[in-house]
Amino acid sequence: MIQVVIYFYKERVLTTLTKTLMYLSQLILPFITLVLVFGVYQTGNKIELHRNNYTLAIMASIAIILFIYTVLFILKYRKCEVSNVWDYIFWPSLIPMTIIMLYSTPVYSGFVSDDFHLGEIFMPLQQMLNYGMKLNVDIMSIQGIMGPMYSLINGYVFNGNLSSINYTFVAFPIIMGVLVVLLIKKIYGSKWAFLFIVFSLPILYESGMNRTYLIVPYVLILFHKKTLSNPVKWVILYFWMSLIHCLYNPSMGAALTVAFFPLFSVMFYRTIKLKLWSKVFLKHKLLFCTLLVIQLCILVMLLPTLLGTIQFILDNGSANTLAYGISLFSESQTSPEWFPKPFPYDKLNRLLWEAIRIGGWIFTLLLFVGLMIFNVKKVVSFNKEKQTYLMILYCIVSIVFLLLITGYSLGRLDSGSMHRSGSITFICFAFLIPALYVFFLKNKFKFNGVVHHIYLIIFAILLGSVATFGQQQAFRITEKLIQPIVVPDNAVFVNGAKQGVPDVGEGYIAKDRWKEMLDFEMVISKILKKGETYADLTNRTLFYEITNKKVPTFYSADYLAANEEIQEKMIKSLDKEAPPLVFIGPAIRHDGGPASIRAYRLYKWFLERDYVYYQYNSLQFLVSKQRMLETKAYDGTTDTDENELRAVFHQKDLKSLPVAWGRNFKEMKDRFQFLPDHNMSLSGSNEIIKEADGSIVTSGNDPYVSFKFDSSMQGKDADFLLIDLNIIGSQEPFQGQLFWNSSNRKSEKYDEDHSFLFNVVSGQLLIPLGSDPDWLKNSHNELRFDIGDKANVKVKINSINLVKLVN
Repeated sequence: MIQVVIYFYKERVLTTLTKTLMYLSQLILPFITLVLVFGVYQTGNKIELHRNNYTLAIMASIAIILFIYTVLFILKYRKCEVSNVWDYIFWPSLIPMTIIMLYSTPVYSGFVSDDFHLGEIFMPLQQMLNYGMKLNVDIMSIQGIMGPMYSLINGYVFNGNLSSINYTFVAFPIIMGVLVVLLIKKIYGSKWAFLFIVFSLPILYESGMNRTYLIVPYVLILFHKKTLSNPVKWVILYFWMSLIHCLYNPSMGAALTVAFFPLFSVMFYRTIKLKLWSKVFLKHKLLFCTLLVIQLCILVMLLPTLLGTIQFILDNGSANTLAYGISLFSESQTSPEWFPKPFPYDKLNRLLWEAIRIGGWIFTLLLFVGLMIFNVKKVVSFNKEKQTYLMILYCIVSIVFLLLITGYSLGRLDSGSMHRSGSITFICFAFLIPALYVFFLKNKFKFNGVVHHIYLIIFAILLGSVATFGQQQAFRITEKLIQPIVVPDNAVFVNGAKQGVPDVGEGYIAKDRWKEMLDFEMVISKILKKGETYADLTNRTLFYEITNKKVPTFYSADYLAANEEIQEKMIKSLDKEAPPLVFIGPAIRHDGGPASIRAYRLYKWFLERDYVYYQYNSLQFLVSKQRMLETKAYDGTTDTDENELRAVFHQKDLKSLPVAWGRNFKEMKDRFQFLPDHNMSLSGSNEIIKEADGSIVTSGNDPYVSFKFDSSMQGKDADFLLIDLNIIGSQEPFQGQLFWNSSNRKSEKYDEDHSFLFNVVSGQLLIPLGSDPDWLKNSHNELRFDIGDKANVKVKINSINLVKLVN
């Protein structure tokens, strides 16, 4: 902050005292970074110290000594008095400043995060190293190469096991932030590096923004004046940086690559028109040929991974993958508890929240559209300035990027979080808009009079955004650096190596979580033979890492298998070698519902095979009958326990899912086959009055109609029920209920456990009958459709058909 004051008021405050303070503060800075080396934990009233890595502690100490000597060396051998105030910040100081601004007190354990996200980050590298799997060829890393990068830092900087991942989550953004700051210092100077650290870094490089880390260096390099002045260099950098960015995060990388394509077209055209490739070749023949061969070799090596990444983008381009996330209009969407609530009405506070979360990038989009139109008008008015053309291109790049990223930012709206759509707002306010000034306007405006006070106000707002929304809140820096890591009462300190789970390491973990890991290790040691693995329908991918087992399918979690293409890829792998053990619960479901609905083909594949239900303490499995007999793990079990399976897979209340699927049935009809051999006729009714036009009117609070099949129906042959109906009159939508009887049921004909609830509106309704294991595994001859619980509801059922899901 002293440096900021110097910048705006240098004539009055640039004194010997100020300079001394600047030098001394920079010498102190590196000592604070030792907080990353020594973990101080508080358990009750007890304080404990746990070093994460002795080698790291030694390296950090050496780095501090080198830092101090470097600063003293610069001071001693400076030949003249410094006139530029920014030169009082020495480049080594940018590193500890970055660390301090990004440092966030680690949680007591990396296991605070769930098994799905931890697994998807740390599992891919383990599969690559231990089983020779190729990234995005044999195993899909949905986090791109970002996941393996976390694993490498955890393995080579910290302990290398899961006990140090809480520090890895702190270190990764710091390492990325330091590299970006040094890049800015190198190509734009200390001033912009410093301002970036203070105003943008804590927002753009906080841990939750990790998917967007490469956007800043990508744009800064490609819009730098030296890069733009050399079209050949620009084209080569665009190609390789786009490739790396797409591998790092396919969503952001692909969007930015396409957004820069107009500028790429311009630059590539210039290289052809000016014959720059031939000029470079003639001037540097040996170097040109050597670099060309090296790049082609690298490209050939990466080609399978690149093709796999492209296929991943195509697979997840399906409309079905909109299942990731929560609708903007969902009742679960609300402003978070920590968000300021200036209004007495929740809806107004929610509107303010969304105005910041979503409105920021929409405002930026409109701003860049306006700037582009303004500059196009200047060109039409014969303003031929190079900067005008570049600003138009910058606006086009930003507009295309913001449009392409809409699926990412609005396709998933996490309730009570700034992430996804909010992260795009941060990129806009903390980078895209300020970069516009750095690239094109910095020479047109000078900080004098009213102007620099306006910029001070803008910077203050940015700092306020950091304090309000960023995890690395600037005003808590001192507190974060000195407070211990608080360990909750339900956590225990464990040594995984001594208890047969070495990849867990030595650290704190919740008691229940630890017991599940030990139980899981017990089950796989009892059921699986050497070299065998298990399949997972729980989305707890981390267990592959903990047990060092091979992932049997291209995608590791059923949550990711949200469309036909992905599920068929996984089934193809399972057809080659069916795993003897399937982990089915307790499952992590996020916002996706059970596997029986989200990944129906995958779920059906397992339930149609020869598996029996097995439970060990709280863990639930399917085990092949043959393996169960061999191991005698569960004496007396001869068939699947359908009541237990129903508890795992059956989603009774479908809410508006049948309505949503029904509305899209015309587009999806090629995926279904009608079953004409099993016609249904009306076999009974209750509290129903039949009208002459074929409609029915309810006359009580328990109205229903029954439909009997012509012959017994195998559930596996009829995956869904399609109902086409109209609600006549002005009645509001109501909740319907569907029952069925089963051949194996000895109790009453219909019961609540064997039913679905769903919202009913006019149109088609598609009900996933097969998502209940009882329907899927048995035969049936009758259905009952309950039409709400009120009288005087008039409905006309146009048709009701059983349909089978096909490839």
